[in-house]
Parts: sequence; structure tokens; C-alpha cells
Amino acid sequence: MEKWDKGKLEQLWRQQQLWRPREALPRSLKASVDMFMRRAVIPRQKKLAQLARGWVELLPEELVEHSCLEDYRAGRLRVLVDSAPHLAELDMLIRERLLDQLRQVCPGVPLWQIRLVRGRWYHLDENGNKISNYN
Repeated sequence: MEKWDKGKLEQLWRQQQLWRPREALPRSLKASVDMFMRRAVIPRQKKLAQLARGWVELLPEELVEHSCLEDYRAGRLRVLVDSAPHLAELDMLIRERLLDQLRQVCPGVPLWQIRLVRGRWYHLDENGNKISNYN
């Protein structure tokens, strides 16, 4: 019989650990997802919610109805606007000071740019009424 030294035994133990089914995997996966949610998703959603409150507060109701905050990442707010005339009006407001006003209303949210994109976040029913895609 071959004599085993401590180094060989440790190497075999490590290899066995790699192939052994792990019961703790779902817990570690859950912990990873929880940590990702706490560190990345929830803070961004809180900032987006704060920007949404400021958006509703600063804009006329008609422009609020025709726009939807889609995303916020790295100081850039992406806004969907459902028609060209409303997009042009919002663009003019952003140039006139809307960005600065949003920064004042939401001081804890770094905001460098508002990007307007033509698009819809809803469907229209047969009567022309809006049906949200988020229901």
C-alpha cells in the first residue's frame, strides 16, 4: 500500500468537495440574490421613485399623462414619450431648466441627463382608451 502524505490527502479532499452535491446551494443563491437586490436594485428603484414624484410635481398634467419614466442608471434618466409634439415640448422644458428643477426637488439623486425616447408603455383598446402594459 502506498504511503499518503498530508498534501495528497488535502488535494483529494478538495477534489471531493468539488464533486459533492451541495445542499447549501439554494441558501447561498438566495443570499446572493438578496444581496444583489439590497445593493443594486432597491437603491435604484428608490431613486427612480423620488424622480417620479418630482416629475409629477414639476410638469403640467398633460405632459405627465404622455410621458413615463422608464429607467434610471448612473445619473441618466430615460423617459418614454408617446407623441412627437409632447416630446418636442418636453425637450424645450428640459433645455429651459427642468433638469435643474428636478435636481433641486430630488437633492439625493445624482442626475446628469434626461434622455427622451419616443415610445409607448400602454396599449389602446378598441375605444382608444389606454391600457397599461404593467397590469
